[in-house]
Amino acid sequence: MPSQRRLRYAFACACPIPLQGLHSISVNVEALPYTLLLILAELAIGSLWVTVASDLRGGVTRGFVMTMALCIAITAGLAYWSASSLNIGPTVDGYRVDDSWFAPARRGILIVLITSVVYMFAVFMGWDPVGRRAGIAGAIAGAVVVVCFAGMLAPPTWGYPGSLLALAAGTLAMGAVSVSMVWGHWYLTEGSLPAWPLRDLAWILIAALVFQTVIVAINLVVPVRSVPTPSNPVNVSLFANPMLYLRLAVGIVFPVVLAVLSLRTAQIRAMQSATGLLYICMGAVFAGEVLGKGLMFLTGRPV
Repeated sequence: MPSQRRLRYAFACACPIPLQGLHSISVNVEALPYTLLLILAELAIGSLWVTVASDLRGGVTRGFVMTMALCIAITAGLAYWSASSLNIGPTVDGYRVDDSWFAPARRGILIVLITSVVYMFAVFMGWDPVGRRAGIAGAIAGAVVVVCFAGMLAPPTWGYPGSLLALAAGTLAMGAVSVSMVWGHWYLTEGSLPAWPLRDLAWILIAALVFQTVIVAINLVVPVRSVPTPSNPVNVSLFANPMLYLRLAVGIVFPVVLAVLSLRTAQIRAMQSATGLLYICMGAVFAGEVLGKGLMFLTGRPV
């Protein structure tokens, strides 16, 4: 048999899912660069929000803040590189976008990158007030980026609030899980650190995931203004698409359980266990965001 048929036959033997059902979990390939850009932007901006809040609240070390600022700068740099490589038009494979928002969003990412570098350098030099001002400026620029991306992605959705709230919730969840996981490592080297910063971060993560749950529920119920028309459309409805249930189970329910468990273990100062749980939680949140963006570009629902 031809090579394509042989591959198809081998995959059918190895995979219990019928091949005709695989089309229902396909993704919009043309939208993958935009999905990557959104994930990187959410990670950089959300991490900056939570890092600045933790720095202002106190209890975290200078080395931790400097490390987070460095990671944020690297992620923002990758996001800016991704944005600079895209030539956005009025549609992304059938998903209508308002491309007038893209240039301001790209400039905002550049500001996040610059302020994160300043934040890192200022903390390294011991200029904490200067670093915190730079961090706050970058956090504000990051909020503007979220606003711009929401405007860019809003046309097919039920309205601008739907895309804005979904992006804000995803950004906060990505930042909270990343910062809390990194902070958990500091307990592995300095056992005398107070436990309450990790408990606070766990509460922020739980609140972000609960907020995201509410927004996803609203966006699943409210009808969209227009359904995207990709070149390879999915032949099933949203609620018959396995991707939706993976997004809900892996990206929301499972992280909530892990976040609650990490809070409980932090309360009894089992910091190594809490950090391990946050590792898994971070992977689940990231996977959920990727699935959510894929579903958005296919259905127009920011979930």
